[in-house]
Amino acid sequence: MTAEEPSETHLDSPADSSVNSTAEPPPDTPPDTYLNAPHLNLVEQSLAEVYDAIKEADREMNRAAAKRAAAIYTAQRVLADVGRARAEAAVRAGGRRPPWSPEEATKEEFTCEVAALLRLPRRMTETLIEASRTLAEELPATREALATGSISYRHAQVIMDQAWGITVDGDPVAAARARAVFEDVLVPDAEVLTVAKLADRARRVRERTHPETITARHQKSVEDRHVVFQALNDNMASLYVTGDAEKIQAAYHRTLDTALTLQRPDEERTLTQLAADVLTDVLIGGVTPDGTGAGVAAQVNVTVPVLTLLGKSEEPGYLAGYGPIDPDTARRLAAGAPSFTRLLTHPETGVVLSMGRDTYKVPAALKKWLEVRDETCTFPGCRRSAKRSDVDHSVEWQHGGQTDAMNLAHLCPYHHAVKSYTRWTPRHLGDGRIEWTSPAGYRYIVEPSADMRPPRTPQPAPRPPTPIVDVWNVNPEPEDPDNPTPF
Repeated sequence: MTAEEPSETHLDSPADSSVNSTAEPPPDTPPDTYLNAPHLNLVEQSLAEVYDAIKEADREMNRAAAKRAAAIYTAQRVLADVGRARAEAAVRAGGRRPPWSPEEATKEEFTCEVAALLRLPRRMTETLIEASRTLAEELPATREALATGSISYRHAQVIMDQAWGITVDGDPVAAARARAVFEDVLVPDAEVLTVAKLADRARRVRERTHPETITARHQKSVEDRHVVFQALNDNMASLYVTGDAEKIQAAYHRTLDTALTLQRPDEERTLTQLAADVLTDVLIGGVTPDGTGAGVAAQVNVTVPVLTLLGKSEEPGYLAGYGPIDPDTARRLAAGAPSFTRLLTHPETGVVLSMGRDTYKVPAALKKWLEVRDETCTFPGCRRSAKRSDVDHSVEWQHGGQTDAMNLAHLCPYHHAVKSYTRWTPRHLGDGRIEWTSPAGYRYIVEPSADMRPPRTPQPAPRPPTPIVDVWNVNPEPEDPDNPTPF
């Protein structure tokens, strides 16, 4: 062998014993059967099939999302025609017009129907319906990529979220052209990028393709500022604030700066813990520069089992609008309460649960009783707090309904209007549950948040039934077997 000829060693070729003597494993080491070539080939083939199945299942889910969007859009178009027909019929009939036009009533019926059918909140349902319309009418390339399974619905949502913001007042044609350019750039990226990276890319592309300046867009977007509360596990929750970037950032940095001033050698809390404490303390007990908030205290409704309050049980308390809380927190909140409202079960409370037809107005004690029972709006899926909802007569007062606990329920202003101006109808089942029937005929049962039924007293054991005497075949005297009665 010359210096120019490279040396090659093949694992499957015979080798000189002097060359392989150092490569042999010790005699007590078992061979690694997993790395045998036949076994490795089997594993690779099996994994490839599994990966293909995962990919195909994902594409199938994407295609199903496209089918759902198409079905929702079709139903939306049909219901729009129904709404127009109802409006024309109302015009021909004349008479008093309800607060909602027939088109609006039909639209809201459809929104509530889809929300209950898919078990989605109202806002999410409205977004889904609008997304289905957008895919059908404005983003054909995105719709096609979703229908073939090339992109997921979450990727399509990213594209739609940014495309919805591409609008121009008074010039829909310019907005449509800008959306087309935006979509042409984003759809190929959606097939290879993660959702998070696509979202970042979409914001940049939207900024370059939008016909309006960012200043003009910000003036409109600032109207959408809002606060969102979200319940978490283990007695925790989150608060999200959306507003002007400079104000939110300033509030964030001021919170951190205040937290930094509280860091001392003897302080056991971390900076993030201090920041959370600073923010909540200011929001609950602080005052704004113009004096707003002075004398305002947060109102908290806590239900504490009596044995927990006395320290005889560790059963969780219940925080209205959130859910179960740990016993120590429940006892601490109860200890600081300025007053108590007795909310046991009727008849111990003495609350009058029915005023019959004597009065339309709901007494304060009954309102409180209903607030604890319902806790939220009683329309299927709605989580609007009972404190911010109306106490509604399920059977309208003018139609003979009574001011009774089994005819009263909380409805948020929106679903109150849905109940009044559409064909959604509620029915009390007598135990706190309410059955809603949709215009399509589906039935949904809403459970009460608290069981407020009276305690059931044990009933005495029923007496055995009295034997039934057949008076038409009774013998006036016992029959003597030796002297039978002649026929």
